[in-house]
Amino acid sequence: CLLNRVQDVVDLRRKTSKDLNKRVDLLQLMMDASTNDKVIDYADDRLMSKVLRSDELLPNILLFMIAGYETTSTALAYSTYVLATRLEIQDKLIEEINHHNWNNNNVEEDYETANNLSYLDFFIREVLRMYPITVKAMTRECNATTSVCGHKIEKGSIIQPDVFSIHYNPDLWGPEDPNLFIPERHEIKRHPVAWMPFGVGPRNCIGMRFALMELKICLIQLLRQYRILPGDKIEEGFQRQERIVIQPDAIFIKLEKRSS
Repeated sequence: CLLNRVQDVVDLRRKTSKDLNKRVDLLQLMMDASTNDKVIDYADDRLMSKVLRSDELLPNILLFMIAGYETTSTALAYSTYVLATRLEIQDKLIEEINHHNWNNNNVEEDYETANNLSYLDFFIREVLRMYPITVKAMTRECNATTSVCGHKIEKGSIIQPDVFSIHYNPDLWGPEDPNLFIPERHEIKRHPVAWMPFGVGPRNCIGMRFALMELKICLIQLLRQYRILPGDKIEEGFQRQERIVIQPDAIFIKLEKRSS
């Protein structure tokens, strides 16, 4: 099961984590942070404890994986909508995927191959530009009165970036119309905060790389076997609602088994 697989990964990392060239990823950071020693929170001088013990690694890892389920599944839904309504883009993706050899018995090899699919990367980035999902997650509270560009911001103020205005700003995403779905626009280096579906800076989404790889693997496996076609009510169901995430009511598509 998944829990046993996670346990195997943790056990293997424990054996190799003392190497000088140890990996710097979420798992390693969690393992390094595991301690029962007391630490001081210098923000308000309260005494607190790091309570992430070794036996808590597994449930926390599973929590990160499950927490990303709804956001990733919503991004996948948006992706299928675009593929069903823009068949020429789907054809380009299938061509790129078919150009590579896939070894289902070698996860690391397929991982590296998926990372090298540039058009798939552009496609996913364009999906997340046009359909940002978790804009509320970027809300922050100012913890000290400060001034930014001449604007005074009081302590306790709630700040939320206008992600849609940024993602659809023609000055940031031109010269093509930002309202058009064009994966190739990501070939051009943009302003560092022009694309922020996961937030930006040191407090951006910790699961960003994991989520992007999930999307890539899902789309690769899907398009290797099926073509995605529009359902009869595809536009009718594409009414977005903002709940915890911004998601469509439904995506009506058809799957057609590929002959090759």
